[in-house]
Amino acid sequence: MKPLYLSSLLAVVAMLTACIEPAPRLEAEFGHAVHNTMNAQIINPEASDNADPVAGLDGRAARDAVNNYQKSFAKPEPAPNVFNLDVGSGGGE
Repeated sequence: MKPLYLSSLLAVVAMLTACIEPAPRLEAEFGHAVHNTMNAQIINPEASDNADPVAGLDGRAARDAVNNYQKSFAKPEPAPNVFNLDVGSGGGE
């Protein structure tokens, strides 16, 4: 009776394992969105192969530009005094 019990138990377990999905769809596609986003953000994948120097500002000019930009927020320029005269703009009375 023991072999019959063991074989029927193995048969039931084998049938139950056939009903289980191997991996849910979400687990199978885990990380694809991140990789797709990273690939979409890369403009030129072969950029590291280009050994030409980047054209632009030299170090001193770039430093001065950044310093001037930051100083513009520290002390804003005062508004100039404006004196307006409304000459000739009356209603004609």
